[in-house]
Amino acid sequence: MIPALIPMVVFQLYPALNAVWFSMTNIAIKGPHAVDWSFIGLENFEYLPRDPYFFHSVKLTGYYCAASLVLRFILGFTAALFVTSSRSKRRTGLLTFLFLIPHIIPGTIKPLLYLSLIDVNFGLYNRVLRVLHLPPQSWTYERLTESLISLNVWAGYAFAMIILISALSSIPREYYEIADIYGASRWTKFFRITLPLIKFPIMLCLIMIFKEDIDDFTYPYILGGARAENFKTDLLSVHAYFKAFKYGELGIGCAIGLIIGIVVFILTLLQLWIGGV
Repeated sequence: MIPALIPMVVFQLYPALNAVWFSMTNIAIKGPHAVDWSFIGLENFEYLPRDPYFFHSVKLTGYYCAASLVLRFILGFTAALFVTSSRSKRRTGLLTFLFLIPHIIPGTIKPLLYLSLIDVNFGLYNRVLRVLHLPPQSWTYERLTESLISLNVWAGYAFAMIILISALSSIPREYYEIADIYGASRWTKFFRITLPLIKFPIMLCLIMIFKEDIDDFTYPYILGGARAENFKTDLLSVHAYFKAFKYGELGIGCAIGLIIGIVVFILTLLQLWIGGV
């Protein structure tokens, strides 16, 4: 038990407590406050409402999380319905494998692979638009936020699919057989049987997707690269990173990170409450 706790304390608990402490100091990576720093209480948090870039990051993160949540859930739910509606085990296994391909690709490879799809000149997206006689889009600049959302949806819809496949598979088939006897339509069975019986897994799925997206850093940083500061991919996590490590304002960066951590903690409590833990 103790050997297992040592890595958690060293690599998780200690850095987290340090971040909380640094968020209430004026510590910096460079400049005079890199050596001579002091406790300033909640001044970093009082500064954030006066920072227009912080509010831009909040709005962008909200837009990113909301759009990703809706699209990831819809695609995941649709994929789960396709998989569970198949009566052939071979077809079910094949569909599951195909839907899981984006999910099993390593996280740092996904944005690099996706960049090849949205390349302005040779990417698949613009090739399809040209075939349809539509103007090509600047997916890596003007549409970079939309590209980031579509990357997250493509890479993460299988997470919702896995949860919902488990939920759908737990519904007794007898309910649908009785509904067939009474002549219920597919829509009636879906809204009167399926949705009511999986409402709690759906709520848990939505919370877990939102938790996963609100502190997302890998996709916006790699997709935006050095241009993450162009504010098209400047999510809260990226904003905290640049504040702390590019501009050297480690205390402010930790304050932003603590806000993200508090939101995730509240969502975790809500998740545990819904799950009856």
